[in-house]
Amino acid sequence: MRKPIQDEFTTLQISRQRKYQLRMQRDKRCTECGEPAAQGSRCLKHLVKARERQRKKRGLKRRYYGTLSYKLESMDATS
Repeated sequence: MRKPIQDEFTTLQISRQRKYQLRMQRDKRCTECGEPAAQGSRCLKHLVKARERQRKKRGLKRRYYGTLSYKLESMDATS
């Protein structure tokens, strides 16, 4: 059996999923999949998914090309 993780989040009265997210954020990894985070708390794939999910939820037609996800996406496409 594995030893329990002992860190600054162990004693907090929060769910194990939230502890996972906080640990991933501390280590600069995506809070959803664990890959290295582009910037902030998500990898590029999940930044784009979250952006499109919000557009659909709010019924937005316009695209805001100045946002982080678009900038990172264009940088990724050129390299």
